[in-house]
Amino acid sequence: MCQNATKTAASLMAAIEPTIKNLLTATNLITTPDGVAAISAYDAALAALQNWQSGTAAQEVLELIGDFQTLFNKLPIPPEYQMLGNIVLAGIETVIGVVTANSPAPAAPEGVEAHAEAQAMHQAAVAADTTAKVQSLVPSFKRSIFHSPESQYNKAWNAEVDASGLDTSLKVA
Repeated sequence: MCQNATKTAASLMAAIEPTIKNLLTATNLITTPDGVAAISAYDAALAALQNWQSGTAAQEVLELIGDFQTLFNKLPIPPEYQMLGNIVLAGIETVIGVVTANSPAPAAPEGVEAHAEAQAMHQAAVAADTTAKVQSLVPSFKRSIFHSPESQYNKAWNAEVDASGLDTSLKVA
């Protein structure tokens, strides 16, 4: 398991917050009932994530993150901002992957002996699945083991703002 899974996931989740707010502000959705609901769901998911401990079940955290995803996906994001929305969703998928990979592996089916490497196999499977989901949302994203997830997220966000020719006030530090 990742030694700092809680910190890694919470740091990435916190890095996503200003991009959500920038996106919702730029699209005039921040004060709409749906925008307010999405921000509230995000805040609840972040709070639960910050209280989660690596190696423990994360059902509540994952449910709250899922609630945010559902609300975010319902927002009427204009086409010119859709790729930024995909970056938000890719960041959320990464958080889900970190949490899931660092939760206990599913139990072996009844009558099947548990494999000694079950946790490692679980983590590898989750990592592969998460990578595929992120790549489908943001095909240009290149993962780096040399940079923090929040740094990679911010770099992808800022590169998309530049590439899209959108207002540079959408960029994050």
